[in-house]
Amino acid sequence: MTKKIYSAGLVSRGFWFHETKQYIELLNEGKTEAEIKMLSEESNIFTAVSTSRANEIFNGAKRRVNALDSEMHLLFPKLNIDNQKMVVLVAVLILNDLFLEFLLEVYQEKINKEIYKLTLTDYRSFFSEKQRVNEVVMSWKPYTYHRLASAYKKYLLEAGLIRDEKGEDLITPKMIDDRVVQWLKKNNRIDILKAIAGGY
Repeated sequence: MTKKIYSAGLVSRGFWFHETKQYIELLNEGKTEAEIKMLSEESNIFTAVSTSRANEIFNGAKRRVNALDSEMHLLFPKLNIDNQKMVVLVAVLILNDLFLEFLLEVYQEKINKEIYKLTLTDYRSFFSEKQRVNEVVMSWKPYTYHRLASAYKKYLLEAGLIRDEKGEDLITPKMIDDRVVQWLKKNNRIDILKAIAGGY
């Protein structure tokens, strides 16, 4: 079994839905990775505020898109926007075991208990437990947990899996397109399917 690698990298990365979507569109048009990089550097296609940020967005979008495959790249434009966001989230989860475990152990557990709300305590409890059992997580500074909780919340908001209502994070499960479901099954990622859709 592959050893899980826990990372706090999401604190510095956005959900980058539009940027990832644009990257896939350019690939589908026949652009190469090098050509997309050049467009990012010379035309600022990702509308970044600085050269370094443009490079960060390009590398982040590239990693996520590469975590998928050509089958999903071609399916992506045929999906509605809710499911396109789910696919971007899937790519993030392929690359981030800790966030995946949060969805499995906290988000889905809440749904199973029919408690459709996430609280600050839910995030804190999750990180406290991981801190107890994992040396990498144990080594992080307190502000890292706070920033990760904020990042997780932002990702869930942008993916549409929660909504902010009067300061409360209400859980809003989504229907996943059957073609995405089948792709996840085919690629042996039932864990991710459970994380975003429950059941299975």
